[in-house]
Amino acid sequence: MHFYAIFAVACCTFLQAAPPVLLLSADGVGAGQFTARTMPKLWALSDKGRRGEGLPPFPATTFNGHATLATGCWPEHHGVVANSYMDPATRTLVSAANRAEDLQREPLWVAATRSGVRTAVFQWVGATGPWDGVSPWRMETFRLGRPDSEALAFSEAALGDGAGLVMTYLSGTDEEGHLRGPRSPELKAKLKAMDEELTPWLQRMQTAHPGLRVILAADHGMAPMRHRLHLPSILDGIPCELITHGGSAYVYLQHPAEAPQALLRLQRAGLKVWPRDQIPTRYHLAGSNRVGDLVVVAKEGQWLSKARSSREAEAERHGRQGAHAYPPETPSMHTWLIVLGAGQGSLGPVYLWDLAPTVATWLDIHWAQPPDGKPVPNLSK
Repeated sequence: MHFYAIFAVACCTFLQAAPPVLLLSADGVGAGQFTARTMPKLWALSDKGRRGEGLPPFPATTFNGHATLATGCWPEHHGVVANSYMDPATRTLVSAANRAEDLQREPLWVAATRSGVRTAVFQWVGATGPWDGVSPWRMETFRLGRPDSEALAFSEAALGDGAGLVMTYLSGTDEEGHLRGPRSPELKAKLKAMDEELTPWLQRMQTAHPGLRVILAADHGMAPMRHRLHLPSILDGIPCELITHGGSAYVYLQHPAEAPQALLRLQRAGLKVWPRDQIPTRYHLAGSNRVGDLVVVAKEGQWLSKARSSREAEAERHGRQGAHAYPPETPSMHTWLIVLGAGQGSLGPVYLWDLAPTVATWLDIHWAQPPDGKPVPNLSK
């Protein structure tokens, strides 16, 4: 009887163990880039799962997109309000908001670790060290130029060694989109290369780890650029610091009383502008004092320049064949979204902040503070 009791307990434990989850983010891959023609092998594989479109936070940029994916929270709560921001306490520029200390809400890898889930993280924004004293089981911080083959090797080894959650950053098409444009031959070639590399690897992982759930997402899409708008010329004579993201910008005024004048000039230039406390609630930014005094949005195809010298202008132009940072309702900002191992059928549009809560439901992860997002209904079982 004793043997059978032990056997029964072991079987129950095995049955209750959730299958592992792999969360992959491919930088800059837009929903419109992923088609049966551009990535035929992965498209065929996704027929066995679910396809949708990811809706990024505003502004649609790399760092706040990945912080949103990691925390399940809106930018006004997780604090990474763009790739760069002005620290309100010191009035100094945080030029790359990709550090653990930039995150003001708990990332998924910390919640998972605290919940007893063995977690591995590769080059994710915010995964640069302990957060609130907690580090995941394995973590590799970002290092420029690492090929995706290293990311996949890291992920495969982690799954093989018993990881319950793996979060991996892939290079995607961001560089090709910026340098050559989102409709360029170079970008299409990168999609083909991804198709050839990712598809057989995912199939191998599914075979090696029965029940594996996979989410392929991205931080933002990409739009082709046609026209430059120079903010220092528009705001000439109004002392301010500018942080431009491509299709949007933050204006930090030295004298807040000049806000009405600055707003009027920007509006006359054809731009949408809001004071921070009047930002539409759907953008989930007004609650953070890291956001500029004014938030500026250009028309799609226009990019905002802050250059104050010819050298800065030339540096900005390099990499402006494509840009992003427009609001999430802009179709070109939507990301690809594929889910494997969680049923079949269309997902439709899904906010990126709903993906981490979905993973948490799958793995019985408990948050220190509930995130803003909710598990995706079609995926919550």
